[in-house]
Amino acid sequence: MDQERLLAAVLLADVVGSTPLYERIGDEAALRQVSDCLDAMRAIVAQHGGDYIYSKGDDVLSLFESSEMALRAVSQISHQLTKGPLTARIGLHFGAVIRARGAVFGDVINVTARLSTTANPGEVLISQSFFEALSARSRGSLRLLDKMDFKGKQELFDVYTLGSDDRALSTQIASGNTVIDRRFAPPQPINLIIRYGDQLRSCRNNEFVTIGRSAECNIVVDRPWVSRHHATFTIANGKARLIERSSSGTFVSMGPGHEVFVRREEILLFGSGVISPGLRSSLGNAQVLHYEIV
Repeated sequence: MDQERLLAAVLLADVVGSTPLYERIGDEAALRQVSDCLDAMRAIVAQHGGDYIYSKGDDVLSLFESSEMALRAVSQISHQLTKGPLTARIGLHFGAVIRARGAVFGDVINVTARLSTTANPGEVLISQSFFEALSARSRGSLRLLDKMDFKGKQELFDVYTLGSDDRALSTQIASGNTVIDRRFAPPQPINLIIRYGDQLRSCRNNEFVTIGRSAECNIVVDRPWVSRHHATFTIANGKARLIERSSSGTFVSMGPGHEVFVRREEILLFGSGVISPGLRSSLGNAQVLHYEIV
């Protein structure tokens, strides 16, 4: 099979708003508007030197030789969509892709799709690698939004968006692709206190507290069902998180009757609560850690 491996900026724009449009104006009229929107995006991609790959449903996937070209195309697409009833969730990423059989493959495509699905309607989410591939001047047009975990990656990555005024609503990236609208403002400093038996640790902004069976961890939970490096508490941009990395998972409770199970994903922490690595906190041999945000 003929295939080509190349470095590229990847743009994925997913049109939103088509469902109420079909209900409001009927199938044929809505289809024309959606098709016009997709055609307009493809034309803008071509205008800025991009290579349109394909559409699946209401999205457009394209490759660019440089992040600069892709950013110019996205800026025009965002401006164009403000004029009509439809908008888009857009993701931008940069890295190595494999091109074969008229399509593109690789982890870069998957990450771009994650960025697109996490974005709010009308928003562009931009990866750290895309940001780093830009010139200093172009970087100045972007705004650091938040940090995000990517599947299979150990560390959090910075995520950017197009610069906007303070009235704009931005995405807060949370566990399981949950998105919460918030007004962008400087984060308030917080402190996260974690207690396990006689072990006590505090965590402040940009710090990490690791838990697990290994003696290397900040808090050691020596039980066979606990992974060597089970999970990490951290604070970034004024928000407390638990980054779960184990095979057995962790039960998190932030209130009576609100216990959730997470495994190899990230969850925002609020107020105070308990976490139980590997076992439900109600079981007799569960090892319960208490946390409090102050």
